[in-house]
Amino acid sequence: MSGTANPAQSSGPARDAATDIQRWQTLLESIPYARHLGLEIVPDSTGVQVHLPFREALVGNVMLPALHGGVLGALIEITARIAAQGEDAMECRPRILDCNVDYLRSARTQSTFASAEIVRRGRRVVLVRVTCWQDRITAPVASARVQLLLDTVSAANPKEAR
Repeated sequence: MSGTANPAQSSGPARDAATDIQRWQTLLESIPYARHLGLEIVPDSTGVQVHLPFREALVGNVMLPALHGGVLGALIEITARIAAQGEDAMECRPRILDCNVDYLRSARTQSTFASAEIVRRGRRVVLVRVTCWQDRITAPVASARVQLLLDTVSAANPKEAR
């Protein structure tokens, strides 16, 4: 993920890149469907990316063959949620308000990557742009604009949402 979602670019004490990758992976593993898809965090020179490894079970159209559009949609939504959580991994729980996906070409039966850019972050709402690609980032298979609502959890009572 790039832009303001990259924890390595945040202010505060310097962090080890491996620690950042582990923190993002732990956050991904806390999402059951992300675990089911086998999503992984991959380091990149511009930030962190989410990797969707290919499995036959993800094929939606066996005639082409191509990945299922719902799998790409899930990759987009999960990537946006991870980017929106950013530094506040334990403090906020983003919920999707709106998601507009543009499926640009068939996603072939191979590994797929996604990166997110925070377009605008407010007190309660975050707008994230997500791009999915396979071979080259300059040839995306899908892109999306995702709007999320941030719910903060009370430090005194984690069950109480504000």
